[in-house]
Amino acid sequence: MKNKSLPYLLLIPVFTMIIVVVFIPLVTTILYSFQSYRLTNLAEQATFIGFDNYIAIFHDSRFLSSLGTSLIYIAGSVLGMLILALITAQIANQAFKGRSIFRSTILLPWAVAPVVAAQAWKFMFETDYGIINYLLKSLGIIDQNIPWLVSSKYAIGSVILTNIWKTTPLLTLIIISGLQTVSRDLYESAEMDGASPIKKYFYITLPLIKPFILMGLIFTTLQTINVIDIIYIMTGGGPGEATEIFTLYNYKIFFKNLDFGLGGAMAVIGVTVIGVLVLFYARNMNKQVNH
Repeated sequence: MKNKSLPYLLLIPVFTMIIVVVFIPLVTTILYSFQSYRLTNLAEQATFIGFDNYIAIFHDSRFLSSLGTSLIYIAGSVLGMLILALITAQIANQAFKGRSIFRSTILLPWAVAPVVAAQAWKFMFETDYGIINYLLKSLGIIDQNIPWLVSSKYAIGSVILTNIWKTTPLLTLIIISGLQTVSRDLYESAEMDGASPIKKYFYITLPLIKPFILMGLIFTTLQTINVIDIIYIMTGGGPGEATEIFTLYNYKIFFKNLDFGLGGAMAVIGVTVIGVLVLFYARNMNKQVNH
């Protein structure tokens, strides 16, 4: 009897942590979303208002703008990470002298704290004394300094580039794991049939590592959506609202405006969108595995 109950007893701390860290905050946030709950207005605390917060959100032009910015930020980041990760993973999977050093080097950005990475890139993108403008001018690519972080034209691209540098190692590591599962016999058979390296990559490698790519995209997409450190430190969402993604705007509603009702409604919408994205990735990954 004791042996049968032991596994369940050992799981109690895990389930307790999930309830405290995930379930209770989620339920509380959902309850807030149906209330007028502003810490700056004691008279309106915990006043039930139904779906008014949700209606107000979709009439908020700044919220709609943040959604559009989020799509650009996520699409640019994920596409850049995917291309770079596929290239670096393929190189890291080859046998050459110094491969272990190369693998360690490409994983270094992942070990750097987001705050440190954002601050470092902020200095490099600085208009007057940043090293990026210095190098571009030295190479004759530009004639005058580019205001990377203070121009709405360049700011979103700058934070996307920083996020790609910071998060790509995670996707690279997952893709390397996938590459190591591909049998060498398949490549040898393709070579005997006269297949070129490009054909081998697109007809053998990519189809076989698709589940790993999709799994990696789940993690990198969630990382891109949820982590606001990079944008908050580099631009604060500016200039204007040029880099203000959805989660950053939600943070400002919660902790700067202290509007838990409106912030709760935004958080519920965000969780729903993230859930849909994860479901989409998971279904496609399941199809690839069972194909």
